[in-house]
Amino acid sequence: MALAPDLSAPPLTTRSTDDPDVVARQLADDYSNHVVPLTARVGRWQLTMSFWSLLSAMVWLFYGALASTLFGTRDALIAIGLSVVTYSLINWLFTRWGARSGLNSTLLSRRMFGVVGASLTALLIAANTTYYAVFESSTLAVAFQHYTPSWDIRVWYAVIALAMLPLMLGSVQTWMAKLNGFLLPFYAVGVIAAVIAAAVRFPDSGWLGFEGVVPPEARALPGWLLGTILYMGIYLTMPTTVDFARFAKVQDEGFHKNVTFGWVFYAWLFAANGAAGIFLVRAALPGDPTAETGVVEAIIAALGFVGLLLIVVSQTRINSLNYYLASSNWERLLTNLTGLRLRRVAWVVVTTVVVFLLMLTNVFSYLQQALSWQGVFLVAWVGIALTHFALVREDRDTPEFRATRLPKVTWGLAVWVVSAGVGIFLLETTSVPALFTAAAQVVALVLSVVLYAVVVTVLPPRVRTGLDPRQEVPDAASTWIECHVCEDSYVAVEMDRDPGADDAPVCDACATGHRRAHQRA
Repeated sequence: MALAPDLSAPPLTTRSTDDPDVVARQLADDYSNHVVPLTARVGRWQLTMSFWSLLSAMVWLFYGALASTLFGTRDALIAIGLSVVTYSLINWLFTRWGARSGLNSTLLSRRMFGVVGASLTALLIAANTTYYAVFESSTLAVAFQHYTPSWDIRVWYAVIALAMLPLMLGSVQTWMAKLNGFLLPFYAVGVIAAVIAAAVRFPDSGWLGFEGVVPPEARALPGWLLGTILYMGIYLTMPTTVDFARFAKVQDEGFHKNVTFGWVFYAWLFAANGAAGIFLVRAALPGDPTAETGVVEAIIAALGFVGLLLIVVSQTRINSLNYYLASSNWERLLTNLTGLRLRRVAWVVVTTVVVFLLMLTNVFSYLQQALSWQGVFLVAWVGIALTHFALVREDRDTPEFRATRLPKVTWGLAVWVVSAGVGIFLLETTSVPALFTAAAQVVALVLSVVLYAVVVTVLPPRVRTGLDPRQEVPDAASTWIECHVCEDSYVAVEMDRDPGADDAPVCDACATGHRRAHQRA
């Protein structure tokens, strides 16, 4: 119910439909720093095909092969099964949160970590997806060099970076789904063909009975549990789910919980890809199963030139998602910290340059350690987010996220840094029992849950009160209000009164960059 307007405050300029200038601009930017209004939500298959570009990364085959190599095939398959269950359950919640709030992972994090503290979420996703883009592009370069051994691999790095660039400019609202929907059948058929070809060419692989290179007496925990912990390093898919689920129509929430982001997706992502990776590497490369490029070499060994085409298809699909998330989150990071805004197209170009430069540094030599550290931070983020959802009932649909209402940092940020710091220390030190090193991600997860539960109970985040445009209109989700700074109209859910501009209405993106937005009433 709308409240009577405060006559001392500047009047609101409202409209009942989208601002056409905003709609045109956000087709490319995908509301990177704004709430996704209900009118911008997309159909279920459009969203599914956009997110399912994640299915075709070589890294999923590599993780299955790595878990099998270390701990044995049977333990790896058990770990994959447990990961399918846990990821599906956790993302059931994040799908609901993203769809109902329309918030990306950075805006959603503000309530937990503060306006500035939430920038760490954007930084982690941007860095992770940039690293994965480097990994996937590098594996494609290795595949091409297999057929041109006399060429300097840096030539292929440059060719791939330039060739991929125009394909990475799509968004969830435009042709990202069409590109990935068209290529998905080719990827699925290609992986099946590679497995069949490997079975014919290498009939005596003995892949299912392989016991792993780490003997049982050297394992601090059972192999299946170590494999499950290994898969915790891919918790990047949790905030990624939020970033895509915000485009879901509310009536499609059930479908997305089970299919797009749920058990159907993870059965394919982990189980099908992981099993294929295990078989291909054990069959084609039994003497060198731990190589980062082993999956690529195994596919080429099984299919020859057709395998190269399969790798091209897979890398095109996954890099459309890597570049999309990297560019979006670099944009959010800049806006959240400085208020400056660049179009996402510009960030795609910047990301391409960074990916090319990182490929020149022999990425395979440090990628695994970098992702392990970032993985610990993401595990702690998940623990804090789950705890917040469980304990702060009023935030289960649309938590407070407006820059004018929240502090710059909260005690939740300290919990996040401490939990992740302990996890990284356990990963890197040799002065603690091997059990703690092996379970570093689990320790970080448990610590984040316990510490945040204490903090959110004893020291809940402060929220500024005062005039609220949400309460001045009949329906905050279906009313657009003009911002006094950019003069664009955004949905009332994200609008506030600017305490530094005589309570004039301001959109959240402009408030974030306004120095006075963080003043306390």
